[in-house]
Amino acid sequence: MALRGQRSQFAGASCSPKAFTSVRVQRASLQVTNAITRQKKEQVVSTLKEKLEGSVIVFGMRFRGLSVPTIQKFRKGLPPNSSVYVAKNSLMKVAVSQTKGWESLAEKGCEGENAWVFVSEDEIADTVKHYFKFEEDLLTEAKKQAAKNVEVKCPTELSCVVMSGKYLTPAELKRCENLPTKAQLYATIARLAKQPAQKLATGIKAVPTKLAVALKKVSELDDDKTKTLAQVVKA
Repeated sequence: MALRGQRSQFAGASCSPKAFTSVRVQRASLQVTNAITRQKKEQVVSTLKEKLEGSVIVFGMRFRGLSVPTIQKFRKGLPPNSSVYVAKNSLMKVAVSQTKGWESLAEKGCEGENAWVFVSEDEIADTVKHYFKFEEDLLTEAKKQAAKNVEVKCPTELSCVVMSGKYLTPAELKRCENLPTKAQLYATIARLAKQPAQKLATGIKAVPTKLAVALKKVSELDDDKTKTLAQVVKA
C-alpha cells in the first residue's frame, strides 16, 4: 500500500500545473537562445564577407597556446585597414562560399584553430612585416623560456595564405614585404608616363596583365615611337 501511495504521489507531482509551466518556460528559453545563436552566426558571416571583399590577401594564423593579451598585441600592431578575426571554420566556409574569389580558403585553410588576418590593398607590406616580426618575437621568447638543448618551435604558424585566388607559401608571403604601396605605384606610373610609349610597353612586355596588353596597343598608335604615353592617349 505504501508503494502504491508513493507512485500516486509521484505521478501527481509530475502532472502538476507547476511542472507544465516549468517545461513551457524551458522551451521558450531554448527557442530564444537558438534565435540569438542564429542571429549571432549570421552577423559573424556578414562580418567575414565584408572583410573578404575588402582584402587582397587573407591568411590563417594558428593561435593555440597564445594568450589573449598576445593576440591583442598582434591586433593593435596591425595597420589601420588590416585586421585579425577569430571565427569558427564552419562560419568561414559559409562566408567564403558567398564571396567570389576566395574559394581556395575553404579547400585547405579551414582546418584547426585559425585567427584570420585580412590584408588591405594599401597595407600589404606593412601587414606582412608585422606578422613576421610578431612570429620572430614569439620564437625568441619561447627560446628564452625553454631548457637548454631543447628544440623550440614557433608558437604560431601560417595555416593557409591566399592572394587573388591562389595559394602562397610562407616564403612567397614573406616576399610581399617588398611590395610597393598604392602611392608608390602611382608615383612609378607617373614617372613611366614620361617615357616614350614604345619603350614603356617593351619594358613591361613580360608582365601578363591587362595593363601590359593595353599599353602595347597604345604604343602601336605611336608612329614615330617618340611620343610619351600621355601624348599618345591624348591624341
